Amino acid sequence: MGWSSKTRALSGLSRPAVIGLVLAGLGCAVHLYLLYHFNFTQDDAYISFRYAQNWVAGHGLVYNAGERIEGYTNFLWTIWLVGGRLAGMDLVLFSRILGALFGLGTIVMLFGLGHIVTADKSGRGNSLVSGAACLILGTAYAFAYWAISGLETAAFTFMLTAALAAFYRRSPTAAVFLVLATLLRPEGALAAVIILALDWFSHRKITAYAGWMAALWALFLLPMGVFKLSYYGSLVPNPFYAKTAFGTPQLLDGARYAGQFFWHYLAAGVLALPAIFIVGRLTSPLKAAMGFVLLYTLYIVAVGGDVLKVDRFFVPLMPIVAVIVVAGFFRLIRHRWLPLGGVAIAIAWQLCIPWEHTATFHAREKGLTDKMNKIAAHLAAVDSTDFSIALSTIGIVGYRLMDHPVIDMLGLTDSVVARHPEPPVEGMETTWRERKFNAAALLARQPDYILFSTGFKPSAPAERALFLYSAFLNNYRTIAFNFGTTLLHPIFHRVDSIPGQFQRDVDVRFVQNFNQGINLLWNTKDYAAALAAFRQTLRYSPQPEYPYVHYYMAIAQQSLGDIEASYRSLQKVIQLDDRVYEGHKDLYRYEYLTGNQDAARYHRARIAALVPWYLPRLDSLVTGLQ
Repeated sequence: MGWSSKTRALSGLSRPAVIGLVLAGLGCAVHLYLLYHFNFTQDDAYISFRYAQNWVAGHGLVYNAGERIEGYTNFLWTIWLVGGRLAGMDLVLFSRILGALFGLGTIVMLFGLGHIVTADKSGRGNSLVSGAACLILGTAYAFAYWAISGLETAAFTFMLTAALAAFYRRSPTAAVFLVLATLLRPEGALAAVIILALDWFSHRKITAYAGWMAALWALFLLPMGVFKLSYYGSLVPNPFYAKTAFGTPQLLDGARYAGQFFWHYLAAGVLALPAIFIVGRLTSPLKAAMGFVLLYTLYIVAVGGDVLKVDRFFVPLMPIVAVIVVAGFFRLIRHRWLPLGGVAIAIAWQLCIPWEHTATFHAREKGLTDKMNKIAAHLAAVDSTDFSIALSTIGIVGYRLMDHPVIDMLGLTDSVVARHPEPPVEGMETTWRERKFNAAALLARQPDYILFSTGFKPSAPAERALFLYSAFLNNYRTIAFNFGTTLLHPIFHRVDSIPGQFQRDVDVRFVQNFNQGINLLWNTKDYAAALAAFRQTLRYSPQPEYPYVHYYMAIAQQSLGDIEASYRSLQKVIQLDDRVYEGHKDLYRYEYLTGNQDAARYHRARIAALVPWYLPRLDSLVTGLQ
């Protein structure tokens, strides 16, 4: 077709059709800008990167060589990553390119879906509704956030949107898209079941189309089922066991998670009210779409929502929700252009309300991956052995330490934690969703290093549980690395082999008071209350007393101006264990400044033995205080 032919074709479009295309194009443009703005990689994405890298290295589709555990929930995405790596692509860049393409593809697919679900009896769809829905989707922060994150969310959303469009057209390709969706996420199977249930509800029977679609879906997935059973020994991914614990707390978490999404993107449901009020005037496909959203939302609530807080589990529903909202405005307000005012309100709401939440977690995630990346690099630089490491955020650390065994304390890639957790500890309070742990099994593996997500403070249940074992308290001491001008994020290093059996032998009040003291010390800076909490901690400390309690008491005492008490606490630290570098660090500074050079040299020598990489920075700090 020549230029003049294209011009004539465009000129033949109605004004609503042209405006609809412009709105869809604007949605794509805003989406591209948001991709550029967020431009990060979620820590969990590196889990799939490690699986892909191990496959390319000849170890198989495993996280640790020799351990066949399905610690990912995105089989097809991981296979695509393998293909990208074999083609010589950097996995981070490749995953972002794929996510961006699927994000844009979903907006384009939504334009077609909008026409299908708004089609009148003559088969003509509403381009204004389609274009406005595309603009709403393109301006949604969560949609762009997860498209660029390195995860499979945008690809799954595309497949689900395409499957619905094909289903409404009664096309056999619906089965293909549902197969691809299921290979990308286990929720693809849920989507298939919901679609088939809605078809039965609509026709009050199993139609020939639905029967063929179900048969094709099952047939195409059979090879994956055979592979998973033969290779991993299970059809269900290991993270399902690690994350899922049905009960009231999980339902409450799920309800809060759903409520957050409905507030962020539907004004607590107000923006969906037009469609609900006139549901009888909506087309059958739109009614089915509303049923799909309802049933899928109930699933999200039942599983407790997601530990990743930027509305990720609801992203696959966003295209459907967008077209339902817009169609509701256009059906309720019988005017060609006036409903666009409602669309503008919806866009303004989702550009304002979720911003702070999204920006906060975006900054935290970038800060976490940057910090963990530096820790992994420093650790590899100072320890050339084949060390093992256990941690609660395994993503980028595991990817950077490809040749080292990595133990997931939360159980995503560890079947013992996921399927054989220790019973919950009465009195151990936590805000973490990942509540399963097996500290005894972890200590039995005697990891060389244990890394907490929040530094020294035991935050996750899996971290706090370690403090209930004297085997951990007596045999792990911290090291840390110098990042620029500060010493950050301590890592527990095993200083002795751990003998005997592993029994939980420490009162839970020990770790609860200890954790409270650290929060009071660093977060609220209530030093008197922190000191009281640490003294309470010592009441429940096993013998010998845990030296780090005295160290944090020294910090609180110094902050309160009681230097003599702080000095005595530091002396107590190294009396209890001469391998606590923090005590020597502060005593070196104190003795140097008070002119006790022999003592200062002793503490400096101990620091040189324990954390030699920090000594140049510490020397400059100490001498600069004169």
